[in-house]
Amino acid sequence: MFKLLVADDEQIVLDSIKFIIEKNFSNLILVETARSGREAIEKAEILRPDIVFMDIKMPGINGIDTIKEIKALYNNIIFVILTAFEQFDYAKEALNLGVLEYISKPIDKNKIIDIIKKSMDIIEAERRKREKELELKEKMETVLPILESGFIYSLLLFDDYNRDLENYKKIFDITEDDGYIMTVEFGEEDKPGHLGNRIGSSVKSQSFYPYFRDMLKCRCKCLVGPVMLNRIVVFITVSRNTDEYTQRLEALDIAQYVYNKILEKVNIDLYVGIGRTYSGLENLHISYEESLKAIRYTNGNRIMHISDISEENRYKFEYPYYKEKILLDKASTGETAACIQAFNSIFDWLKNYCNSDLQDIKKRLVEVVVMLHRLVQDYGIEDDNLNIRQNYLGEFLEIGDINKLKSWCKTRIEQISSGIKNDREKKLNHLILKAKEYIDENFNKDITLEDVSREVCISPHYFSKLFKSETNQNFIDYLTSIRMGKAKKYLEDGEYSVKEICYQVGYCDPNYFSRIFKKIVGVTPTEFKEVPQNKH
Repeated sequence: MFKLLVADDEQIVLDSIKFIIEKNFSNLILVETARSGREAIEKAEILRPDIVFMDIKMPGINGIDTIKEIKALYNNIIFVILTAFEQFDYAKEALNLGVLEYISKPIDKNKIIDIIKKSMDIIEAERRKREKELELKEKMETVLPILESGFIYSLLLFDDYNRDLENYKKIFDITEDDGYIMTVEFGEEDKPGHLGNRIGSSVKSQSFYPYFRDMLKCRCKCLVGPVMLNRIVVFITVSRNTDEYTQRLEALDIAQYVYNKILEKVNIDLYVGIGRTYSGLENLHISYEESLKAIRYTNGNRIMHISDISEENRYKFEYPYYKEKILLDKASTGETAACIQAFNSIFDWLKNYCNSDLQDIKKRLVEVVVMLHRLVQDYGIEDDNLNIRQNYLGEFLEIGDINKLKSWCKTRIEQISSGIKNDREKKLNHLILKAKEYIDENFNKDITLEDVSREVCISPHYFSKLFKSETNQNFIDYLTSIRMGKAKKYLEDGEYSVKEICYQVGYCDPNYFSRIFKKIVGVTPTEFKEVPQNKH
């Protein structure tokens, strides 16, 4: 149903237009009329019309001013001007107001009908557009929490999500690169500073999580992660123009607000930890680690900011363990550059907090060195293959210069990481070689990807990816190339028929064999056989 308002001071015009509409658009358009500008405005407020036919010259408020008044109330109405011929130039000025059309008096029935149809098409298109926009918005409201969860998971797992940062910023409308992490832990306190019954609390949290999310988003601009056991991680953006102390006070205010609101909603024990503000989303994992350390050092408080922990205790809690994890993970996969980057971060931190005291640095680094060498044993790599002498701890402890210590450690990391990489590649090369040998020996049988993967003792999915990455061919293409090579040799020898060769190279359907042969070689097996050998 469409709603149309006709405003004109001549009753005959009103009656004519109403008659034309009701006759040609029965049950589709509801028509109301007005004899003055003021009446048109008042009826527009009640009717909220989709289309307005407006006479230029009316008693009281003229048509142009009436249009302005109505547009101020409802901006999406379609206006059509009614004008006498002598007012034509004046009517043209109305087009600047977004008027769709003008109709000259005396009224043309067909013109009226055409304009109404055109207006209805425009309105229908706008309605469909609006409906799609609302559907999209509704879907986005469903999808956004999932995307937020993905972002938070990437943050916690230290995934390499740098390539997705710009997409995240667009999706979440993040205009500031600065922000911090707030972590909320909840449960049942069984002793001061320690929360028990994590699983039960996680179940309980599902009842207040939607409230928690909505409440926090109303309070500040943030991304809220999912409930992970008894923990919720929140990323909160801040303005770069705000100084550090003001940021800290605002963060504590938000944390206190969260704490109070949750306790109003549910009976549960909780702690809130806040990390420092960092520039760049790629650094947020540091703020997350700090938020956890703040929780561990609440010291009787329910809310703690990492900056409020004393320097002495901060040293105890701030050591970058996650960098150790990255160092060991990357070393185990042979990614030397990433290993060195992680080690540089660890060494710089130790140098700063140990005031460059060599012995203090060694006390911490010796654990890292031992864990790295443990990887060599775990992977079953001989030290001789890495050019590493056995007495590495003796060498480490004898170093008397901080720069030499760093250089020695980096050399060891490079040796171990590259050694593990080389060993992995040798094992992979051996595995692929074994797979190729099996295919070469069994090409004339009905072998499958599963058969070959079973032979080399790895899963079919992993073998498929591995084989493709190492040979630049998938399994079927390689098997087909071997079969076609053998088929060509048999055809050149001329001892067997095409049908016999088909069976000898592993196919059971001569027609299928011929199609594959022509696809690979360019001619049919018969054509290939008939061409002299020196032309192949």
